[in-house]
Amino acid sequence: MVLKFAWNYVKLFCIFVGILSVYWATFYKRTDRYKHFNMLLVTEDESFINSNGTTIEPLLSDTFVHMITQDPTVTSLGTWTVVPISNFTQQAQQHNNTIEAEVIREIHHQKYWAGVHINPNSTQLIYEMMSTGNYSSLSAIPELINVIYESGRHYSALSQYVTKNLANIEATWIVNYTSSDVYNPLITNLSNDQKENLLSNNNTLAILAMKPTFNLLDQRPARSPAVLGPSELGLIYAQVFSFHQFNFSLEIYAYIRTRLKYSQYITYRILASQINCLVLSLVYALITIAFQVPVNVAFGRSGFLVLWMFMYLFISASGGINENVVSIILAFDKKILLAPWMIFNIVINISTTFAPFVMMPGFFHYGYAMPMYNIYEALKIVFFDTWKGHLGRNLGVLVTWIVVTNLLLILNIRWCDRRAKKLAMAERQKQKLEREEKAKQKLKELENAANGGDSSVSSDNSKQD
Repeated sequence: MVLKFAWNYVKLFCIFVGILSVYWATFYKRTDRYKHFNMLLVTEDESFINSNGTTIEPLLSDTFVHMITQDPTVTSLGTWTVVPISNFTQQAQQHNNTIEAEVIREIHHQKYWAGVHINPNSTQLIYEMMSTGNYSSLSAIPELINVIYESGRHYSALSQYVTKNLANIEATWIVNYTSSDVYNPLITNLSNDQKENLLSNNNTLAILAMKPTFNLLDQRPARSPAVLGPSELGLIYAQVFSFHQFNFSLEIYAYIRTRLKYSQYITYRILASQINCLVLSLVYALITIAFQVPVNVAFGRSGFLVLWMFMYLFISASGGINENVVSIILAFDKKILLAPWMIFNIVINISTTFAPFVMMPGFFHYGYAMPMYNIYEALKIVFFDTWKGHLGRNLGVLVTWIVVTNLLLILNIRWCDRRAKKLAMAERQKQKLEREEKAKQKLKELENAANGGDSSVSSDNSKQD
């Protein structure tokens, strides 16, 4: 018994270490991959001539460019693309956009994880406030640097990585660059009277204290904190449901199999499975609206039906995979493998879903073909109205899984039937041989008994003689 327990623990150890290592591996050297986040910088800050006729360079934008290209702390948190304003202006005109609207468009089309837009004449605005002591425009300073992003692109990852990294970049900008590389050079261009006026009272001193921080503009925020449930974590439960919709129906399938022809049974299995998935996806959608998670963000009043159909595709795709694998497991009478299969199926799906591919080793790009990744991308459109550019591919992958797994299910059921018949025939043959062996053994015992009886009779006759 001790050896049996020890062997069981060895098997469990190997199975679960092997499975869970897939998920743990997604975190391997994740901080080293921050640099894979693509960021955009577009600046409209320009040089100007002050009242003394001195040309002052656009210190704010020049310093910012220096920071994102030379500072090792900042370069390790993202890869920046600095687009010349002339090129970007032409691009914006092609789409009939302003500069900032074009930055928003680039972020929405998921070409960059975040974009920084430095407003026109930012350096000149700060200088004029210093030179005139006019603090009435003080509130404009925090809005000189607009940082644009979309939380809906990856709700959990944006808060864990992108916005967190932007906060670290902002801290570096404020502490190491604004005073020394922007404000101090501007102050040196002031006359003595202007400097005295700037230091004359607390109101003018506030100009020196106010720094151009990051003005964060989230273009796709969450409409409800509860959106994390149906858009991410709930997908795990939906995948488990896709397994149990088949598991709960096993007895019914076994009974129906004895009442229908093979072709009829195949049709019944596929239709019953799809109806199960349709009902389960409806439950998922109803729970979502019951907890008042907005589903009308992208598709208006049709949002509920879209959510229902998207979830149906996911549960049906996952259910088809589960039916095929579980059928094979049961055909080999290895029910002990059901739990490891469930865990493995969940792990290989969530590993590629709950973090961006840029954060993981290239091995995990297999996630492009996984059902959970594709439904996750589709649900982001429902809940956040993100870019629809990849929706066709996402739905195509799910439909492909449904078609392929149902075709395989037809072959699988035929194979399982043949295997069951062979096993039943082998079992009957085994029982027949056992019965024949028992009959021979009984006959032999009777013969031995008969021979033993004849010997005793002969012995008695000899004694009488």
